[in-house]
Amino acid sequence: MRGLIALGVAASVCMAASAQVVYVSGTGGEPWGMPGNVNALNTVFGGGGWTRLDFPTAVGNGVFTNYDCIIMDGGNGADAEFNAFVNANRAAMEAFVAGGGKMLINAARWGSAPLVLDVGFGVTLDGNVAHPTGNAVDTNHPIYQGPYGATGGFFTGDWLSHDIVYGGGLTSLMVGSGGSDVILGEKAYGAGHVIVGGLTLPFFGEHPLWSNNTDEFHRNLYYYLCNIPAPSSLAVFALGLPMLRRRR
Repeated sequence: MRGLIALGVAASVCMAASAQVVYVSGTGGEPWGMPGNVNALNTVFGGGGWTRLDFPTAVGNGVFTNYDCIIMDGGNGADAEFNAFVNANRAAMEAFVAGGGKMLINAARWGSAPLVLDVGFGVTLDGNVAHPTGNAVDTNHPIYQGPYGATGGFFTGDWLSHDIVYGGGLTSLMVGSGGSDVILGEKAYGAGHVIVGGLTLPFFGEHPLWSNNTDEFHRNLYYYLCNIPAPSSLAVFALGLPMLRRRR
């Protein structure tokens, strides 16, 4: 059994080198004017290992046809374009994931309507609630374990999230202060996987008011998303990742 687990994890690591990763955000620069997403992408995938597109032209540039892992951030400065992109492409987003794609839909929005947004997949992003802190639902989940370091279960920022998420079949990954609002969740959808959050990711690991462990978490999250196996293999992946980390 250990040999099979190691083999499955090794296959996931190899997949990282060939995964076609695209980061989609606004035309006005990085959300919140912070470089956290770019720095994390460079660490995980290498400076030439990912592509940057913007919301208004992403479809025309093959976002749903040329890539297998989509990371989008529609936070402050990009939120109006993000909202418009989701409303125009909800069905295409669902089809991409159902066909085996991986997608992170993240937006710490700041005032652009609609604040309550159907992002597809039966999931809603709600910008009426923000949280200064977050708590891991399960610290054994790969996003809290590695491969960029164990993070612990408590995170803080100013503010850590600007949106909450909810919907049927959504598994909670991180909850806000008080423990009732989900600020990051995941869902298997068809042959693929979607993660939805309201985190201020551009600040993670980049600002003294955000706890240091947000740096490792940010990178673990991107690695996990783009290397996650088919839904039926998630248990094997979760078991194998700690062993991989020890071997590294």
